[in-house]
Amino acid sequence: LNCLSFKQAVCTMLKVNAGETIEGELTSFISYAFTFPKSFLVLVDSYDVFNSGVPNFLIVTLALHKLNFKAVGVRIDSGDLAYQSIEIRKTFKLAGEHFGIDYLANFVHRG
Repeated sequence: LNCLSFKQAVCTMLKVNAGETIEGELTSFISYAFTFPKSFLVLVDSYDVFNSGVPNFLIVTLALHKLNFKAVGVRIDSGDLAYQSIEIRKTFKLAGEHFGIDYLANFVHRG
């Protein structure tokens, strides 16, 4: 999966500094997606939900989409779950509109 080609585009859209995303997290997401491309669902709150987890998820999701796979969604299990769920849903909708991928707005996010 050539995910790095999507990193700057995702970070720019989300107004996130690409250097703030956690590379190890991205690497683990890529490995998981490579192994399970039809069931890519990951925990995004291991480090920072909005500056790393969600951007890294979207980076890998765009790469999967390019290969005709659809990611399933994300999990969150700590912090203000209601707030994070609302913001993640908004982010997915924005990303779907920005990248022309309509199913992003319907992603699953589980607490």
